[in-house]
Amino acid sequence: MRNLVLVLSLCLAFALPLAAQERPDIVVVISIDQFRYDYLTRFEPYFSDGGFRRALKGGANFRHALYPYSTTYTGPGHAAIGTGYTPSRSGIVANTWFDRIVAAPEYCVADERARGGFSPLNLASDSLGDRVGERYPGSKIIGIALKDRAAILMAGRKATAAYWFDPQAPGFTSSAYYGWNKSVASDFNKTLPAYLQAHPEWTQSELIPGDALARITHDPPALRKYKTQREGLGVEFPHRVRSMDALTYTPFGNDLVLDFARRVIEAESLGTEDHAPDVLYLGLSSQDYLGHAFGPDSLEVADAVVRTDRQLAAFFSWLDARFGKRYSVAITADHGVQSIPEVARDMGRAAGRVDMHNPNATVRAFGELSAQRKALEKAAAQKLGLKVTDRTSTMDALIVYFEEPAVYLNWWSIGERKLDGERVKRAVRDAALELKGVRAAFTNSELLAINKQAEGVERAMRLSFRADRSGDVLIALKPGYIWNSGDTGTTHGQAVDDDQHVPLLLFGDGVTAGTWDDDVAPTFLARSIGALLGVEAGSAETQVLPCIVAK
Repeated sequence: MRNLVLVLSLCLAFALPLAAQERPDIVVVISIDQFRYDYLTRFEPYFSDGGFRRALKGGANFRHALYPYSTTYTGPGHAAIGTGYTPSRSGIVANTWFDRIVAAPEYCVADERARGGFSPLNLASDSLGDRVGERYPGSKIIGIALKDRAAILMAGRKATAAYWFDPQAPGFTSSAYYGWNKSVASDFNKTLPAYLQAHPEWTQSELIPGDALARITHDPPALRKYKTQREGLGVEFPHRVRSMDALTYTPFGNDLVLDFARRVIEAESLGTEDHAPDVLYLGLSSQDYLGHAFGPDSLEVADAVVRTDRQLAAFFSWLDARFGKRYSVAITADHGVQSIPEVARDMGRAAGRVDMHNPNATVRAFGELSAQRKALEKAAAQKLGLKVTDRTSTMDALIVYFEEPAVYLNWWSIGERKLDGERVKRAVRDAALELKGVRAAFTNSELLAINKQAEGVERAMRLSFRADRSGDVLIALKPGYIWNSGDTGTTHGQAVDDDQHVPLLLFGDGVTAGTWDDDVAPTFLARSIGALLGVEAGSAETQVLPCIVAK
């Protein structure tokens, strides 16, 4: 009894919970940008045992993990992973929104006050990292990604550091908001010429046999003109890599993130047995860069997925050697992607591009607008009894700005003409519904009104909506249709399975292996990892994943 009292006294004196040693010393959360769940099933036969298959067979696999909101973009997705909140609560309603006060677009992690230009200033919710740092003062929370918004929004407002890749520098960098380790970044950046020299070309690997490759892709030469030419890579193998920027558009960009992560783990002594667990967020952004350019049905995406599998296998092996069984891993994605519309149509599916891009300063009349934006303006004006022609000045347009998925109205013009604002919103909404490819549209007034019975696309749009940042009319597209300002490539951002359904895999310390078909979401990660580490995190609307052994 005397010994037990002594142990309890020591635990209390040093504020160490008795179960502390049972927690993982480090949790690594990996977000593969633009990675659909079906990649796991389509390419599974060609995975190694140590990469994705390690989680699929020896960890927890949630086969029905979908984002519940509609704005499936990089910013909202990484904010959801880090905080456990949907855009309506995190404040990250899109990658960019229109700031009505300054009449200019606002980037989700822009911060002109911080030297370096970026910070989590616009993030309105707390994060898992915030809670871990408060519970364990010695913990370190670090985000690393090619994209600034991925690293920053996962790591959160109180992160130890966030690093992202500037291809113009080139190298990993950060901003004055963080107390980042400049020496480790500088030392790593000196190795970048060797990376470029080692990867002069991206060729099709032999990881997927030729007969299988033809079966699981749809990449006919006649349709490659609909791929996007980026950084001199061309639209078919082999792709010449002539710059660091070009390298980030290939699977080799993953090596930059994973190798830099190794350096940071060593330099920051992450995962040490100090009873203060660390959380490392990694964003593998190259899949998004190349996915936009080449599309999910391409030879390039097939090759990138199996190469990513091998890169993860090597990284997990390195973690094994360093931490043994004292770590846990979560793998997910910030969103999926839809097929290049022309490729989708070639496969017999309905698909198309809806072009609402903003005109440049030289555009003076309606006739110079894109066809669909002009159609929307004219149809809305007709519903309001306004007379417009192709010669009507764009100064009299009802829409001042478009930012996926919303239009922001020209309130100056509306006021000058003494139009009823609510009537204008409804006219634009109804006109939008007449456009080919549009699935639903809502005014911000409709989304502000409480509707606890909202389902489907309306519920998804509500979870994406925040009145001070979202537009006046929000538009959802049908499956297969994408917002577009060009004639090539593809994108994401809709409340459809291809964009919402992503992997949710976990393995390691404190994770029970198994396969679940529960309806879950990546927003559950913050609460679940919090339970694993003994902290409260995430939205009250989320749940602890059933694979987690709470500590």
